[in-house]
Amino acid sequence: MTGISSEDNATAPPARGQPSVTQIRHAEYADAAAVGSLLAIALAPKYRPTLGRRAAEALTRIIGHELRTPSHGYWVAERDATVIGAVHLATAEDAPPSGVAHRLAQVIGWTRALWALTALSILAHGPLDHDEAYVGELAVASNVRRQGVGVMLMRHLDAQAEARGKSRITLWVTDDNDAARALYTGLGFTEHAGRRWHLGRLIFGSRGAILMEKQVSAPAAP
Repeated sequence: MTGISSEDNATAPPARGQPSVTQIRHAEYADAAAVGSLLAIALAPKYRPTLGRRAAEALTRIIGHELRTPSHGYWVAERDATVIGAVHLATAEDAPPSGVAHRLAQVIGWTRALWALTALSILAHGPLDHDEAYVGELAVASNVRRQGVGVMLMRHLDAQAEARGKSRITLWVTDDNDAARALYTGLGFTEHAGRRWHLGRLIFGSRGAILMEKQVSAPAAP
């Protein structure tokens, strides 16, 4: 199991006064329900209007299938045997997810599944460049926010992108999400292209999104 850990004294310590330890590790199939629930709650403006009240169950079904693949891009932050954060990194070499519509339909029905995929396509990044690593999801449990969990997850992705030979990391953030934009700016991301949408404003409640990018060092090509 690959991971890094950090002591965090901001939470209630376990027995004998030892500080809790936050560990970043590659997600396992058994984490599917925890990650699905975390994303549904933390990213409610994205998933509530598209997947509805069964968003957590629908995401668990999709994520569980992906976690069966050893090379999947999900990483979790864990503290005291509880998943408190999750992040997903994608590269051009990754195989596209298959059977997503079918798995969604098993939970929310075909009509809602097709609507959800159409709506979520507004947020899609598009094909990735060969030198690019893309952050598709970042979520932290509400009870541990502002404790550095998101920073730990994002810094871990720096190492993952470098290990995969990528020179930059990109992500989209809605233009009204000031907290996320401040977090990413503090981590070295800069704002690039913007995207405006009309239908997206009706669905997600934001005027558009901003592409942010960070340069990372990568091994020289052989």
